Amino acid sequence: MKINPLVGPAAVAAALSLTLPLQAQNRFSFTSPDAADFATPVSAAKACDTLNAASFEGVSFLKAETAEVDGTGFCRVTGIISPAIEFEISLPDNWNRRLYMFGNGGYAGEDLTAASRVGTRDMALTRGFLTVQQNTGHDARTQPLGSFADGDLAALVDYAFRAVHETVSLSKIMAASYYTREPAFSYWDGCSTGGRQGLMSAQRFPGDFDGIVAGAPVLDFTGTQLWGVYNAQMLDAAPISEAQLGAFAEAVMGKCDAIDGVEDGLITDPRQCDFDPAADLPKCEGEASDSCFTPEQAEAIGKINAGVFVEGEQIFPGVPWGVEGVDTNGFSGWNQWIVNDSGPSRQGLYGETFVQNMALLPARGTDIDWRSFDIAGRYGEIGMIREILDATDPDLSAFRDKGGKLITYFGWADPALNPMMGVNYYESVRAEMGEAEVPDFYRLFMVPGMFHCRTGYGPDKLDALTPLIDWVENGVAPETIVAVQEADGAATRESLLCPYPSVAVYDGEGDAGEAASHACEMP
Repeated sequence: MKINPLVGPAAVAAALSLTLPLQAQNRFSFTSPDAADFATPVSAAKACDTLNAASFEGVSFLKAETAEVDGTGFCRVTGIISPAIEFEISLPDNWNRRLYMFGNGGYAGEDLTAASRVGTRDMALTRGFLTVQQNTGHDARTQPLGSFADGDLAALVDYAFRAVHETVSLSKIMAASYYTREPAFSYWDGCSTGGRQGLMSAQRFPGDFDGIVAGAPVLDFTGTQLWGVYNAQMLDAAPISEAQLGAFAEAVMGKCDAIDGVEDGLITDPRQCDFDPAADLPKCEGEASDSCFTPEQAEAIGKINAGVFVEGEQIFPGVPWGVEGVDTNGFSGWNQWIVNDSGPSRQGLYGETFVQNMALLPARGTDIDWRSFDIAGRYGEIGMIREILDATDPDLSAFRDKGGKLITYFGWADPALNPMMGVNYYESVRAEMGEAEVPDFYRLFMVPGMFHCRTGYGPDKLDALTPLIDWVENGVAPETIVAVQEADGAATRESLLCPYPSVAVYDGEGDAGEAASHACEMP
């Protein structure tokens, strides 16, 4: 049965002087599998007003009020978990015995009443989910980007992992009080920072969620921000204009589109692309123009693709080929995130606030400028923050042993977060826990042509939550996921997404834009 999609949480636009795209706005159908235990929804056992008189440890300013959305009545509970974690727990009158908690974007601190977040909540509520959100313990409207962490270790810990754990724990206690029973299943859904939060939960608190969707997780947060500073520095020395990105994309696609066996405007795996900027970019005879590149620009692009090195060792992978690709609106993945004609790139801004407020803990560096930050020289000073904020632990045995299931996805053309993070982490888990065992509880799906969490020049709308529910509750592991590209509300192309390391291979006969014309094969 087709039902309306769920639009996920947005990033903090108010935290920046420029408008950021939504960080996690993929669509989920919530077409939950049939199960006898959920044939009759559970009605609320107590009136909402009784929660106003309830006491929960560590919670202040608690307020409960009845509300309704699309004919669905619910009890909306808001409050603060000490010291400053704002939360909202919404308990539907007709409960499907499932808890759904959705994540944050960027440096978080979102307004929980923002339209995008309310839309996510309402979509989940109308499907019977007890729905939960929180702001990670700070308000981006007064503390933008990473400024909340300067000198406030407690706030940083709340942002890193404590806020999610404390909020979901409270939600389960509140459910037991309100319905006289705890959730049968608890699910996490997030992309970007929300993806990192999901992985952090699996690593640190393996009993918090039965199923986790972790889209484009910024799991190596430290490396990501240093990468952003590095890329900005390379282009500060040899600037590239937004107008040149079309010629850049055309050159890469001309060299690598067909490497997967079909010319369809997508690069199935950019690691197979042997593009050489010095040889393959159109060369300028003199100054740079919209259609050509100087040797200095080609060198900068090559360095950005090579990655960040310290003392000869790569500490973070480079930007893959294909990220520069152009969507149907003429917008390149590099646009704004890596190249910005009107000011610092988004990567640069995110990286600078990191090195100013987080990187050098316990020292502070609010006077640091991204242009002069010596990554190689100061790399040895960056240690404490990794233990707090990075979600790179490959040992997920406790999560597995509790029956947890994990789905991650990543756009191969993600300009905000390096897709190789997702690949490298999955490989580290396979190395730690065994190649044959990992797919029993953890699967990764790579999405060709997709930018950050959504949008791009390939199919970008996918439902990872419904197969996760089926996996958790019925033991049916997802063998494939179909991503869809739309124009004017109509589907125009599909991609078959396969569990990594398998890839979709075209059968050579059907429509290359249909998932049914592909099959998953090992590379």
